[in-house]
Amino acid sequence: SLVAVVLALAAAPAGAQSTPTLIDVRAGTHTGYDRVVFEFRGAVPEHRVGYVDQLVEDGTGDPVSVAGDADLEVVFQGANAHEENGSPTISPRRFSPGLPAVKEIAQLCDFEAVVSYGIGVDQRRPIQVSTLSKPSRLLIDIATTGTGGSGDDSGALPFTGPRSTELLVTGLALLGTGEIGRA
Repeated sequence: SLVAVVLALAAAPAGAQSTPTLIDVRAGTHTGYDRVVFEFRGAVPEHRVGYVDQLVEDGTGDPVSVAGDADLEVVFQGANAHEENGSPTISPRRFSPGLPAVKEIAQLCDFEAVVSYGIGVDQRRPIQVSTLSKPSRLLIDIATTGTGGSGDDSGALPFTGPRSTELLVTGLALLGTGEIGRA
């Protein structure tokens, strides 16, 4: 039964569940925004997206430069960008998509289940982060219209989803089932 399958999956050790693997990074322009897409085999892992003063290579701490005047950092916890045999799943690891706002995208880290990327943007612009499934994707939309938002230069992300009791109930249900916060 479905209940038995759910209980069996919940009882499996954390290591028995496969780590999401990044299989594609792409970018394109749309009316009013540039979009960067990170596609995964498995679920979209826990992630953090925000502007930083300086991108750094994980492990060494060396500064990393990308084209553009603003650095957007994307960090995935509990993810890989390589196969079991160590071969990379993403190539090239650095590219310039030639878009209005997005100038360059570079892999910063793929080590110990942390994958990070730097996105060079022409200037700090409002961003919106969302996820899609089938296939699992993280979308980062970077505004190409307007000047950069409300003047808040902190790089903190606004809440981008609908505020509703349905969202709260769904979040609490996922938390209760262990779907949120699982590595």
